[in-house]
Parts: sequence; C-alpha cells; structure tokens
Amino acid sequence: MPRVRVLPRQTSASPEARYWVVGVLTEWGLTSVRDDAALVVTELVSNAIKHTETPTVQVILRRMSPGTVRLIVIDKRPDAWPALQSAGPLECGGRGLAVVDAVTKSWGCTRWPWEKRVWADLEVKSAS
Repeated sequence: MPRVRVLPRQTSASPEARYWVVGVLTEWGLTSVRDDAALVVTELVSNAIKHTETPTVQVILRRMSPGTVRLIVIDKRPDAWPALQSAGPLECGGRGLAVVDAVTKSWGCTRWPWEKRVWADLEVKSAS
C-alpha cells in the first residue's frame, strides 16, 4: 500500500518530506535505503519548489517489489521538465539530479496535461 504526503510549496517542505520518508521506511523495516531515499526526496522536492509555482507538492512512497522502493514527487507544472545538468567544479548548483541518478536504480518523469511525476527507484539491500 503506497503512503502519500501532501506538502505546501514552502522551503520547509524538503526537510518535512525527508523526515516523513525516513519514518515510513523505518516503519517498513527498510533501513538500508533510508539515507539514499532521504537524499533523493530532498532533491526532488527542492526542485519542485524551486522550478514550479505549484501550491502543493505531493510525495508518494511505494514498495514496488521486495527489492525496490519507488519515490514519486508530483507537482502541477507539467511544462517544467527535469534534466541532468553539467555543473562546473566551482558552481553552487546543478548537481542534484546527477546525485539522484547516482544513488538510484533508475529515475524519470511522467507528464500529464495537469501534472508531472518525477519518480526514482531505489534498491533495497538485504540485511547481512
């Protein structure tokens, strides 16, 4: 069963989403993926806040299979498409999606006329 959280488009949404995701993953017993999920949701929510004017951001956490958790961030700005950037060593921004790309199995974006969903699949490592 997916878990859903709707947050206002404010700077406090990123840390709130991060704490919520960590809490859900802890509740599910998926501690191996918490740090990467916290990093990914922070980046995706921050992007939605920075690059859209949508009043709210929705975060969905879903167990896709025993080995995969999907994190989805939804905003109401389908024309603001996320893209990997190439940031220079002294630039302050532009690395977020590269980090998402590095820590996830896969990520992408699905667009409808009324919203866009940026999703990221994270690998659940088995306990050793």
